Amino acid sequence: MTHTYTYTLTLSGDERRAFDWLGDRYGTGEPIAATLRGCLPDDAEWTQPGDITFLVPEHEAWLIAARAWDEGDLWPCFAPELALKMTAFTSSLV
Repeated sequence: MTHTYTYTLTLSGDERRAFDWLGDRYGTGEPIAATLRGCLPDDAEWTQPGDITFLVPEHEAWLIAARAWDEGDLWPCFAPELALKMTAFTSSLV
């Protein structure tokens, strides 16, 4: 039996729109949004209002972290609260 560890990440509608706004200008924009869209719960849509809690498989979480580290873990153009949330997420990986 193969067990895949998952990490949780909850993003508000505004936080998801920040990824959309950033687009491809930085590796922490659209590439991470695409990864997260692949982790959407079955009953959720990326553009819906309100919070969505993503269940991110470990290998996908490490891809998100690698993109962040490529940008110096600075989360360019994100509000400080979202940057801190994303840094906390990548720092939680073991």
